[in-house]
Amino acid sequence: MRRLLALSGKRFAGKDTLAAIITTQAQTRGVPLATHAFAGESKRMFVAWQRTRGVAVDLRRLQDERAYKEAWRPQLTDFTVAALRGDPQVFCRAVADRVATAGQPAIVTDLRLRVEVAHLRSRFALHVIRVTRPDPLRAASGWRFTPAVDEHATETELDDPTLWDEEVVNDGTLARLAELAAARLTAWLA
Repeated sequence: MRRLLALSGKRFAGKDTLAAIITTQAQTRGVPLATHAFAGESKRMFVAWQRTRGVAVDLRRLQDERAYKEAWRPQLTDFTVAALRGDPQVFCRAVADRVATAGQPAIVTDLRLRVEVAHLRSRFALHVIRVTRPDPLRAASGWRFTPAVDEHATETELDDPTLWDEEVVNDGTLARLAELAAARLTAWLA
């Protein structure tokens, strides 16, 4: 069964930072590590849907440029909500299919729901790393507690430690996070 690494954690915990460090470290070891995100899949499908309607949306800009993304956010949100209403695993399944056909090790950077864990565990040897960070450090990075967001299921559903294989506490420097990443990567690639 193909192995898959997945990161879970709250907003501003450092999931993307840890994923970038792990990916870079894997590349220096000669292991190409594909990075996937359910949110990225939503954007990819949104662009394809808009194309069928004769509307050009630039995927790269939608992923990388905040102002461009914000301009499209209402339509993207409506699309994502409707897609999930129709099939709660639509983005998870699409990412899993990409991982399965890619033929290289992969990491999912935004695991948030139990249905995602269950689906990925049914298809891969899934290893879930929960990234945690103390609230004062999250706040120093721009996080502000917002009840409607921070109490939503996408932020709380994977708080149960029995769903994780291990935890990385992001409470130090980037150098320390890189040390933790190296240890996790070594164990995962073994």
